[in-house]
Parts: sequence; C-alpha cells; structure tokens
Amino acid sequence: MAARASGRSPEVRRRILLAGVLLSAALASGRAFQLGAVQGEAWHIRALDQQGDTMNLEAPRGTIYDRDGVPLAASHEVFSIAIAPREIADRDRVMSLLIKHVRASRTEARRYTDERSTWVVLPGRYGMDVRDALDAMPGVHFESVLRRFYPNGDIARELLGPVRLDGVALGGLELEFDSVLSGRAGRAVVRRDSRGRTLPGAMLRAIEPVPGRDVYLTIDYDLQEIAETALADAVTANRARGGELVMADPRTGEILAAVSRGSDNRARNWSGVTVPYEPGSTIKPFTVAALLALGRATLGDSVFGEEGRYERLALNDTHAHDWLTLGDALRESSNIAVAKMAERMERSEQYIALRSFGFGSPTGVSYPSESGGRLPRTKQWSWSSPSRLSIGYEIAVTPLQMAMAYGVLANGGTLLEPRLVREVRSRDGRREQAFEPRVVRRVIPEQVADQIRDVLVDAVEFGTGRQAGLATFRVAGKTGTARIAENGRYRAGAYTASFAGFFPAGDPQVVFIVKLDEPHGEYYGGLAAAPVTRATLEAALAARNTPLDRAAIARSPVGSTAEVAQPGRPDAATGRVGGSSAAFLGSAAAMHGSASRAIGSGFVRLTAGSGPVPGPELDVALHAIPDVSGMAMRDGVRRLHEEGLRLHLEGHGRVLRTVPAAGVEVKAGSVVRVIGAGGA
Repeated sequence: MAARASGRSPEVRRRILLAGVLLSAALASGRAFQLGAVQGEAWHIRALDQQGDTMNLEAPRGTIYDRDGVPLAASHEVFSIAIAPREIADRDRVMSLLIKHVRASRTEARRYTDERSTWVVLPGRYGMDVRDALDAMPGVHFESVLRRFYPNGDIARELLGPVRLDGVALGGLELEFDSVLSGRAGRAVVRRDSRGRTLPGAMLRAIEPVPGRDVYLTIDYDLQEIAETALADAVTANRARGGELVMADPRTGEILAAVSRGSDNRARNWSGVTVPYEPGSTIKPFTVAALLALGRATLGDSVFGEEGRYERLALNDTHAHDWLTLGDALRESSNIAVAKMAERMERSEQYIALRSFGFGSPTGVSYPSESGGRLPRTKQWSWSSPSRLSIGYEIAVTPLQMAMAYGVLANGGTLLEPRLVREVRSRDGRREQAFEPRVVRRVIPEQVADQIRDVLVDAVEFGTGRQAGLATFRVAGKTGTARIAENGRYRAGAYTASFAGFFPAGDPQVVFIVKLDEPHGEYYGGLAAAPVTRATLEAALAARNTPLDRAAIARSPVGSTAEVAQPGRPDAATGRVGGSSAAFLGSAAAMHGSASRAIGSGFVRLTAGSGPVPGPELDVALHAIPDVSGMAMRDGVRRLHEEGLRLHLEGHGRVLRTVPAAGVEVKAGSVVRVIGAGGA
C-alpha cells in the first residue's frame, strides 16, 4: 500500500504543477489582454503624462530707448545646443562645423558626437549665425533663450539697472517698469526621458508669449556719453571717491543725462536719487531767493562780513570781508553774510521756503528707492540751525533735488516734477502711455528768479565759479564745498565739491549739478567740480546730435551790465519792493500771518547786455587761431573755446579745417567756422 501510494505521488505533483503553470499563463494572458486591449488607451495616456511636462516660454523684454530712439537695453535671442549623437548622419561634417562655429577643440567635438552618448548639452549660448550654420544637421538641436544686452555698451547702465539671466529685474528702470517691459510668458508641452531630459524635437508651443512693451527715456544718448566721460575724467584727475552729474531741461523737467561713479570709476546704481549729502554753499541762492520773495531783504542791503570770522555763530569765510551787499555775499559765497541775513526770516518761513524748493521730500521721479533727503522740522532745530541751514549744513539733499531746485531759478520760479521716461510704446510702435511735464508749484516770482540768475552769472564770471565759464556764452551757477560727516562728526580732510547752475543764462536750456566725493588736492567746488561743467558744455556744443538749440544759444546775450535801482515803496500792482516781491506762492508770511516788511534802501539789479563787460578783464588783444585740424570735433571745440572764440560748426567727426585758417589773428569773441571731415 505504501509503495503504491508513493508511486502515484510524483504523477500527482506533475499534474498539479502543470495545472499551476497553465493557470498562471491564463491569468497573465488575461491581464495582458485587459491592459492591452481593454485599458490600453488609458495606460498610453498615462505614460505620455509621465513623460510629458509643461514649461514657460520666456517673453522678450521690451527695449529701452533714449529720447531719439537709440537702443540702450534690448533682448536678443541666443541658443543652447544639444546633440543626439545616435541621430547624426555625417559625424565628420558635424565635428567640422562644431570646430569652426562653436570654437570646440577636436577632442571636444569628438566627445560631443560620441555615439555611446544619447544626449550631450554644449556649454554656453550661441548666436543666430551658429544656428544658421548647424540647424540643418540631423542630431543637432537648439533651444531658444532670451538674454538682455546693451547695444551701446555701458551707457546709462546705472539708470537701467541689472536683469538676471532668468529675466528677473533687480533694480533701476528695469525694476521700476518691469510690469511694462516683461510681457507675458507663453506655455509649451515637452517630452522627457526617464532621466528627465528633454527629448529631441519634442516641444509643442501651446500658448505663444506676448513680448513686453518699449520704454522711451528722456535721456539723450550724446549728452549721457559726454557726461559720463567728463565725470570719469574728473574722478580720476581729482582721485575722488566717486561723483554725480545730472543734467535736466528746466522747461520740462526732463532728465537729459544722469551719471553716478564709484571710487573704482565704474557705474554704480543711480545714487543721485538714493544717497543724500550736505550741499554746502549751493543752497545759498535759495536762502537769498526766500529773503527777496518774502520782502525781508534786497540784493543791495549791506551786511558786515566780520572780517572772515564770526564768533557768535562760529562761522568762517575763506576770504575776509568787511561790508558787502547781499548780492556780493552770494557772489563771493560768504557764509557769515548769508547766515546773518537769514536771521531776518522766522524759522517757519525758512523751513517752508526750503520745502517749497523741493528739499526734504521725494521729487516723484520714476525710479525705485528714491530718498527724500533730510530737512528737520523747526522743533528739532537748535539755536544755530537757521544759520547752518542757510549755508547748506544740517540739511541733506540728493543731486536730483538740487538740479530741480536750480531749475526753479532757471525757468522763472516754477518747481517741476523730474521726468525720466517720455512714453511707453507697443512693439508695433503705437504710443500707449505718455508722461507729460507736471508743475509741482510756483515757488518764487519770476522777478526774484531773474535777480538770482544775474547774480549767479556774475558768480561764474567774477566770483567762485570762474572755472565753469565759457568764453563766449553766459553760464549761471554756484559752487559748493561741504565737509563730510560720519557717525555724527565731521571727518577731517573729507569734503564734497559741487557746482550747480544752468546754461545759457539768458534763456536756459539745461540745468546741471556736478558733485565729487572726497576729491584730493584742490577740493573746493570752484576748482574741482566747476571745470567738469565747462568740459561737459563744451563737448555738448560740439556734439553732432544734441537736444540743445544751438541757434538760440548763439542769440543768447554775452556779458552783463549793472544798473542801480532806486529804493522805493512797494508797488501797488506787484507788491515788489526794490525789485523783489513781498509774496511768493504759499509763503510762510501768508501761512503764519506775519506781515511782510521791506528792509534796506536799495539793491543792484543785473541785466543782460549785448556785449562783454567793460573793465580790466575785457580781452581786446589779438589771438592766433590754433591749429585743431585732425582733432576730434569735441577736442577742437574745447581748444578754440579756450581762446575765447565763438564757433559755427559744420559737419562732424574730426576737424578738417577752420575759417579763418589756423594762425590768423582775431579778437576774442570772433566767430570761427569749424568744418568737420564728415560733411555738413
């Protein structure tokens, strides 16, 4: 029995095993049928979903142009290259093209095309010329990438601001107008392999990107380039820690040029709106203007200069003065005289006057992180604050604030909001948004602005700003030299040198501020900063394309004459006393109920004349016209201006000749034709 049972056992086991195999095969076949025939489409879709992915298609950023359509920042298409070696039909041909166009070595080209690899991404980004050369080759794949580039180099980079490689704006106008420039990204569907790599030719563009719009600035390319060169030269020559230069149109508030330089003389973020400084004597014209507008003084009022040292206010002057008029005090930049005259104003009047000129509050310019500067309220003033504020201490301003304040003096008394952007356009050129000039307030009467202007002309011709003067055109301006404070104390030997003003004085087209931080050697504003103005204006007059109206400048008066106005009572119609005004818009007198009063017996009013000022400085000698042939037009013009000659420019490029010719003797002020090799 046992033997028979054991004999059947292997047979049973085989049958059971066979049955199990057949059952497993049946189950596997059934499952395969279910997955393939019944659920095949669903699983196919799921597989595609696992391999597929969506990606953003970067939108081209809009272009930033200057006022005349010169591109300053634009986006261009570059390409990343990937190679699928197993798709290559002609390996030697592909290697040859990679060596020629991608600058790959033979070893690198061989590695890129090694058929043991399935997908090789080349380092770097390549232009359209490389794509055109390789696009037809099987196995070579391209992916478009947008990058920001600057067609004209580093011009205005401190204004534009940086953009990351992924298109994210980090500062400047790129950040301020990011919503305008960035456009709208598109979407694409791509297929990837098991390692997450994009499969060749497997991208479907689902939503096309919408390009950003274009922004047109008020900046003038030529003036910006001139300003950058002039400031860089000054920072180097004076071994300064940095500097600022701002040029604006006082009639519209448009910023024509804005430059910031650091100690390495490289462009930095536009600190002209973000970093305030104590301005020193460049604030004095506004103190005097407030005195005139409020009727607290006239330019002819006399004040004792204390022989250069005033113990009560702990003030010093560079040059000792005894008695001098208020006009002379401004012209000669007397700290003592201006501070003593400022005591005629109430504290509230002085505070409101400074606020009216735009100090202590942001200008509203379209630029991120603008500083409003610092102007303490009267309750925070000490006993000496009025005198310090009147000469530019205990107040901090930005270069842009200072430029716009001088614009008030240049345009007849009106504060304008600065404009850095003119308009926004679509990619097809349609204007979508325009930024028009905006008046903030009237600050002083036109007559007061005219009086200050004429004193500032004399400050350039005969006072502290001589180094800013042009031989044939009138420049109005004021120098400033201020100590630099750190941690609440003034640092020994550290100064800010500045010069602010406008040109041409009779009919101003440009207002400017030049500031040098910690110049070494000659640190006075008249010696360090004023020459930068002259160099900038000379180059601007010589530039082929410039927003300056040369015809109007040529008609502007040269020199000045003095005429004494007689004292008198306030005019019934104008409220003016001796040429000043007893009222300026929103004046402290009106706000605080204090009566305006006329002080002093007369003033000197400077009026435009038609010729040079007679006197010992009048140059009547003959000068030989220097030989400037072959020079760059700007350099030649600068050399001729140094000889006191007036110029008529024809053509561009290098100077071909002058008429009269080099060596001919002429009087200062004579007109010389300068003919450029580039033709008229």
